[in-house]
Amino acid sequence: MTRIFTILFFLFFTAFSFSQDISGDWIGEVNINGNKLEIVFNIKKVSNDYVSALSILKQGLSGAKATETTIIDSVVTMLFPDLKLVYKGRFNKNAEIIGDFSQNGRPIPLNLKKGTITLNRPQEPKPPFNYRSESITFINKDDNIKLSGTLSMPKKKGKYPLAIIISGSGPQNRDGDMFGHKPYFVLADDLTKNGIAIFRFDERGMGESEGNFNTVTIDVSASDVKYAIDFLKERKEFNDSKVGLIGHSIGGLVAPKVAAEKGGLDFLVLLAAPGINGDELMLLQKAAFERDLGLNEIQIQQGQHVVKEAYDIIVNSDLDNVSLKDSINSYYSNKYGDMFPENQRKMLVKQITSSEVASFVRSKPAKYLETIDVPVLALNGDKDLQVLAKENLEGIKSALEKGGNKDAKVVALENLNHLFQESETGSLNEYSDIEQTFSPVALDIISKWIKEQVK
Repeated sequence: MTRIFTILFFLFFTAFSFSQDISGDWIGEVNINGNKLEIVFNIKKVSNDYVSALSILKQGLSGAKATETTIIDSVVTMLFPDLKLVYKGRFNKNAEIIGDFSQNGRPIPLNLKKGTITLNRPQEPKPPFNYRSESITFINKDDNIKLSGTLSMPKKKGKYPLAIIISGSGPQNRDGDMFGHKPYFVLADDLTKNGIAIFRFDERGMGESEGNFNTVTIDVSASDVKYAIDFLKERKEFNDSKVGLIGHSIGGLVAPKVAAEKGGLDFLVLLAAPGINGDELMLLQKAAFERDLGLNEIQIQQGQHVVKEAYDIIVNSDLDNVSLKDSINSYYSNKYGDMFPENQRKMLVKQITSSEVASFVRSKPAKYLETIDVPVLALNGDKDLQVLAKENLEGIKSALEKGGNKDAKVVALENLNHLFQESETGSLNEYSDIEQTFSPVALDIISKWIKEQVK
């Protein structure tokens, strides 16, 4: 489905007595099972303390937030209890940090050096822009949460269509910052240049938006989008405008849900969107990931059985997250005993019972797709390993046809991955290495299709 679910961290540097200015990027590399991961801590001074953010581009982690860090006698210790992660290192005379990165008590050498990360992203928009941009804030009145985003509008006078971008899974900001790319910024820039106003916003707990992403479900995301629509429609620029939604990945589930429940929309663009039940999609995704890693079919099927049992519990219950977590933890403990070490079992249970994942596992896209009577464009890359194109596009097409929607365009795009980059294999390991952020072919299809619908 979207990228791998991650927890963001924030590092608070206190009691720091090191004499030099440590602000900047601290870069290191770990080797895990033969895979090299570059890890970057960006440190900034705030008042008398230091604040830092963690990025691991290969895992889609950008500006990640962590718990606390202590620095005593030139020894830095960083604790990440939620992930069972610890980093401990000592500053040396060469201005390096020599230390270890440990998960579940298993240390891996990780030395950090001050440096600069430079990524070549030729599509990333640069000012000056030939359109207007405005930062705006709206409120979800259900729980009084303020959400912030960017509205970009053509400079031309008169009416123009409006589309709201709905981001994929995991906590994301308005630009869709992931793997060193900003796909939603690139998409918004291209569509606005083509005469379409675009609103993209930070998810709860991200960027300038309030709230806690850990409480976000499909229902909560849909509620946020509904309030965004209401807020924007009150602006004079959009009083008589045609309004649509562009949903990527899990956002492609939220979009038809909003369209079905709220109505009043004029078009939907579904990008790598779910077309089959959430539990089935997650199992297909897991198998695709494991084949990409080189596992054989016996290993893959064994893993499918173990996870499917947990998904069945989620789908067939309406327990709250705490009770659900206890139920699945007890089930695994009783059935598998020592097969799973306790720390691994708890990590697995915590991930699959998070608010967003549990609500997605229970999701049934056809329920919403069958009720939609507005034009729909559904695109997917044929090398997408997260939302497999064949099964999901067929599911979308079938549901729309069942509901009598004859105004749908469903297309699998050759050689594109989940982020709509031109790719060799579709593997997540390629995401950050590919310089292209969003296929120009896909961008052209989206802009031309929207303009055709709003004539």
